[in-house]
Order: sequence, then C-alpha cells, then structure tokens
Amino acid sequence: MENKTPERYYNDLTQIVFVVKILFSPLFKKVLSFVTFSLIVIFIFGLVNIEYSALGISEPLFAITEQVIIIFDIIFWAIVGLLTLELLIVYLKIRNAKSFVKKYWLEIIMLVLMPVFVGFKILKISLKIIKQVKIGKTVFKLFQKMKKS
Repeated sequence: MENKTPERYYNDLTQIVFVVKILFSPLFKKVLSFVTFSLIVIFIFGLVNIEYSALGISEPLFAITEQVIIIFDIIFWAIVGLLTLELLIVYLKIRNAKSFVKKYWLEIIMLVLMPVFVGFKILKISLKIIKQVKIGKTVFKLFQKMKKS
C-alpha cells in the first residue's frame, strides 16, 4: 500500500473541492438542464416516429430499424440518468429530506415511474397505452423544465 504524503492528500482534497464547485455552479445546472431538455425533445421526436400508427400518422418520418429503437432506448436511459443527477445535486444543496420531497415530489414520482413503464414495455403489457403515457410524461416534464428556466 502506498503511503500518501500531505501534499498528495492536499491535491486529492483540492480536486474534490473543484468537482463540488463545478457540480453546484449555476453554469453546470444550466448546461445539465439544456442537455436534458435537448434529449427529451429528441426522444419525443423519435417516440412519435416509432409509434406513428398509435398516434394516427400514416407513415414514419424516417426508417425504423432495430438500431433506431436501441438508440432511442439509450437516449431514454440517458434522460433518466441526467434527471437523477439533477435531483441528486438539488438534494445535496438542500440536505433536508422532508423539504426536498415536499418541493420536488413530482420530479421524484416521475423519475421513479419512468423505468417502471419501460419494464412493462419489455414485458409487452399494453404497449400502446404505455407509449402514450410516456409521451404524456415526457411532454409534462418538458413543460416543467420550461417553467423552471
């Protein structure tokens, strides 16, 4: 095991402080919100294209291949990860579970329900209803993001 000198401990600590300052900076929050918002817009566009028949559209805007579906699944999980990171940062700022849940209860519920609905999709239970609920949740989250900005 390597012995750490005081200088190494100091370097480690300054790196941690630097990362924490970045995570709590207003610029990072804006960039994170912008990236999340952009992915949500792309996801909605893809979801409308993939579920074109359930929405009454005669044909998709672009070809739907297995790779396209995988890409939009990856985008979905990236959105879940980014929303989780946003809530984690907010909680670390507040450090009070009761006031955090009281203020962000809707975001918490939506974040918990998003993967649940993907689980139903995997099980092939009522695919059309679940996709429409996803669209509704995503649009609702989109409006929430716009309202917060």
